[in-house]
Amino acid sequence: MKKLLTLIAILTQVFLYSQFTDNNQAVQDSLAENSLSNKNEDSNQSSNDINDTSFILKEIKITGTDKYSKNQIMRYTGLYEGDPIEIPSMQINTAVKKLWDSKLFSDVEIYLTKIEGKNVYLRINLKALPDLGTVKFVGVSKSKGEKLIKENGLKSKSKITDDLRTKLQNNIRNQYANKGFPDAHAIIKEQINPVDSTLVNWNITIDKGPRVKVRSIKISGTKELNASKVRARSFKNTKQKRVYRFWKKSKYIPEKYQEDLTKVVETFQSYGFRDAKIVSDTVIRTDKNNFNISVNVSEGKRYYLGNITFSGNSVYSSEILSKIIGYKKGEPYDAVGLNKKISGSEKNDDIATLYYNNGYVFSSVIPIEKAVRNDTIDVEVKIKEGEQAYWDKVTFSGNTRTHDHVIQRSLRTYPGQLFSKEDIQRTMMELAQMGYFEAQALRPDITPNAETKTVDVNYKLEEKGSNSQVELQGGYGGNRFIGTIGLTFGNFSFNDFFKKKAWKPIPMGDGQSVSLRAQAGSNYQNYSISFTEPWITGKKPTSLTASIYGTFLNYNDYYAVGKNRLYIYGAQVGLTTRLNWPDNYFRLSYGINYQLYSFKNYPFNIANQNSESGYTEWNNGESNNFSFYVTLGRYSAGLDPIFPTMGSEFEVSLKFTPPYSAFNNDDYRKKTDNEKYKWLEYYKIKMKAYWYQELVGKFVLKAGGEFGFLNDYNSNIGIPPFERFYLGGTGLYGNRFDGREIIPLRGYKDATSFGGRSGEDITPLGGGTSYARFMMELRYPVLMGGATKIYALTFVEGGNTWNNNKSFDPFQLKRSAGFGIRIFMPQFGMLGFDFAKGFDNTINSSNPNGWETHFIFGQQF
Repeated sequence: MKKLLTLIAILTQVFLYSQFTDNNQAVQDSLAENSLSNKNEDSNQSSNDINDTSFILKEIKITGTDKYSKNQIMRYTGLYEGDPIEIPSMQINTAVKKLWDSKLFSDVEIYLTKIEGKNVYLRINLKALPDLGTVKFVGVSKSKGEKLIKENGLKSKSKITDDLRTKLQNNIRNQYANKGFPDAHAIIKEQINPVDSTLVNWNITIDKGPRVKVRSIKISGTKELNASKVRARSFKNTKQKRVYRFWKKSKYIPEKYQEDLTKVVETFQSYGFRDAKIVSDTVIRTDKNNFNISVNVSEGKRYYLGNITFSGNSVYSSEILSKIIGYKKGEPYDAVGLNKKISGSEKNDDIATLYYNNGYVFSSVIPIEKAVRNDTIDVEVKIKEGEQAYWDKVTFSGNTRTHDHVIQRSLRTYPGQLFSKEDIQRTMMELAQMGYFEAQALRPDITPNAETKTVDVNYKLEEKGSNSQVELQGGYGGNRFIGTIGLTFGNFSFNDFFKKKAWKPIPMGDGQSVSLRAQAGSNYQNYSISFTEPWITGKKPTSLTASIYGTFLNYNDYYAVGKNRLYIYGAQVGLTTRLNWPDNYFRLSYGINYQLYSFKNYPFNIANQNSESGYTEWNNGESNNFSFYVTLGRYSAGLDPIFPTMGSEFEVSLKFTPPYSAFNNDDYRKKTDNEKYKWLEYYKIKMKAYWYQELVGKFVLKAGGEFGFLNDYNSNIGIPPFERFYLGGTGLYGNRFDGREIIPLRGYKDATSFGGRSGEDITPLGGGTSYARFMMELRYPVLMGGATKIYALTFVEGGNTWNNNKSFDPFQLKRSAGFGIRIFMPQFGMLGFDFAKGFDNTINSSNPNGWETHFIFGQQF
């Protein structure tokens, strides 16, 4: 009877210990083993020895896996043979926890197998997690499969856990649900790797299921507001399916749907229905391809705005604050719009921003409904201005290549300077426009310090993958194929040129740019080298640009047999400085330029009223073009220079030569063309302006125009045959080709060598002396997250060029419209194509030009 009671006591103690383990059944099995062992191996053991919980760990046996050595497992557990151990104790519980935390096993069991006097024997049974071998996706493209592998961390020899399986399946389901496939799921099939049996291969089949769209969104309960207007303004994410809406697909995403329901209430509130609410909403899947959504609302009573008063304001008068709000007494009470005008306007035209831009970062502006009289609501705006705050610590992080001084000179926030929200936004634009950092990843980390009345900021930066660009391009234009090879080193550092450690692979970090470029085509070659130092001296940013180039053109005359030759050698040096007046978005550029034109059997067309054709040809000679230029521009487009969504670009430029003929009394009517144009004299004026405006959704509108005039000082000399405007195509040659300037106009062919060709050109023979171009382009971002950026576009534009400035007429335009896509890759620059239709006729043609395909290689419009 005594032995029986002793045995019961042991069983009770072991049972209590089992509460600290992860496997009760395993401990119960160990008790069975132990009870048998006590009976069979130590029947003479005294009851005092058995009741003692202190033992010596005699032996540990590992079963279930041979993937890890016994010593490795003992190190994980912290249990070692020969060490004292108590049973039950936290030592066993800790050992189990450590084995689970190692994330190497899918099952952990510890058995008490035997007790001999003060010695105990343990068995640790483990089931090792398998290692991941190859991963193959079925049902998606290879590139998509590689992306899924990367996103979900499916690396070779990763441990296969239930969490890994669940995470993968959830991620795939969520990704496709956000694209309109709510039934999408992944099926994982596991197979032993035939080469290495310790690895398990995954074959993952993705079944997207049907795309499910929203067939209808019905809004009921509206009395005064039109339901279609409410739907259009509120459901920005959840759209009814429509054939014509190609830019935003119809899909139902629960999270986005809830956001839209919130906007339904806000829409009613913006029209004065302050108490509007959603009574009920239902989402019903009518079949495998469609949802029907019904929303029942209660408009409530319509309210109107009464008196708006301000309290606590001393810095700005109530009159100024009232103008910012803009709402007048008697208008519908727009609670949403009123709140945005007080704080949180996307355009930064609210009262809170006004205070922030003057250093009042600790101010608060709170609207309160002071009184409700029938259907009229009086509003009081309570303002707590506080004290002005100043910048304290201004830091930045993440610049792994760009040197600190390059970033510091672009900052608009300085320690000790008055806090301004506008300065933060301007700094972000400056950093983005440098082109060295990912514009989408730029983020200011702002920390106000109320006690010291200061603000700290840290600009989070992420370097782009590469600031160097290799050009390997080809395109067709001007009746010839042009191939380009070039190498541009952006963010270069001449200061580190002789430092061996800086060559990784090239010295970088000082913001300088070096470009080597060569173009070649059918009898055409162009070589150029340029250097830019963005900040040569002083506190004011002044950049220096220098370049030299040569163009060589040899080809057969279009009308006669023979070789035409035109050689152009040129050099240019210029400075660009930032101005502070009228504001600091203005830039002033100025410099000198020299070009030598040498040609033989190359027919330049000179206007001659005494000639039957109106032209005479100048075929052989040399001409020097020594000119000055000055450009005043305002550049506020941003934030991303590749895809601006706000701001504008305005530019007016003057290029001119000395008026040589004014310094002598020669009669130029008697001079030959070689004598007249040995030293060119002319002046050229150009102006352009483009605006960027973000519209509904992610659409961005670019709109604007440009024009230019080329004129002479002396009518007896006339306008030279160089520096003319050639209109049409995509501007593949820039302004290198025989000194001309190519003005892009999609929907029409690139200008031929001399212009004036029937059925092809819209540029007159010999080029134009004036031009005009206007355009509207609607852009939509497809991919903007990383270094590669993609956007789609559609456009309408019109332009023309005239060979007589008196004929200039900005309303007589060659019109076109079309669509296209742009792909920017740091290694290759801007690529893309446009399909455009010209609606007007070319020279000597009575038919519209029709459709043209344009390939884009590095050009911007």
